[in-house]
Amino acid sequence: MHVWRVPLDDAAGAWAMRPLLSAAERAQADRYHAEIHRVRYAVAHGWLRRILARYAGGPPASLAFGAGPNGKPFLADPAHAALHFNLAHSGALGLVAVSRAPVGVDVEAWDRTVEYLDLAEHFFSPSERVALGALAHDLVALGAGFFAAWSRKEAYLKATGDGITRGLHHFDVTLGPDEPAALLADRLDAAATRRWAMTALDVGPGYSAALVAQAPLHEVVLMPLEEQSSTDYTDHADSRA
Repeated sequence: MHVWRVPLDDAAGAWAMRPLLSAAERAQADRYHAEIHRVRYAVAHGWLRRILARYAGGPPASLAFGAGPNGKPFLADPAHAALHFNLAHSGALGLVAVSRAPVGVDVEAWDRTVEYLDLAEHFFSPSERVALGALAHDLVALGAGFFAAWSRKEAYLKATGDGITRGLHHFDVTLGPDEPAALLADRLDAAATRRWAMTALDVGPGYSAALVAQAPLHEVVLMPLEEQSSTDYTDHADSRA
């Protein structure tokens, strides 16, 4: 299981990536009013293509994508049906997860202006709200718990392909500072805790991130993006991914 960290605040890189993007992707980038968001979109999707091309073979610009019923993208070429991936980005950081089985990844930049408990009332399950409330005496722990839970919930919905439209209330994840990342229950799918595995990702200060994949979850490798300019990562795309 490979996870690539992508720094997004790279204006020069964004221009270099634009020729790799499809016409639809370039149009989407141009719809953002703020330059920083145009840059981040182009860099994230350009690197997604460059990374996937190392596994799939062929030039990055030639990759074609389809979308599942709830919008989860996949490689449209049937020859690459066994190659699964997921892209997440927040703030100045993007993550690309690549696997041989369904996978979901999410990253959340910490925002201290968020009303953690108020948002939890709308989006977290009852047991998660109780767990988060227990951290309310410590604002740092409260924020860390909130973003840990949010990243884990998003990663789970992305892995299953259900998307956020399925709602966030019907399943529970851990969020306490001493608890490993885990799916505790899914009241719409009793077998989910046996089929899916979850892990937190350490992607740097100021961010929470999580990955969810089909169980059992084997080694997760954080790949150093800067090496791609000088190393052919085709050799890394082996059966362990």
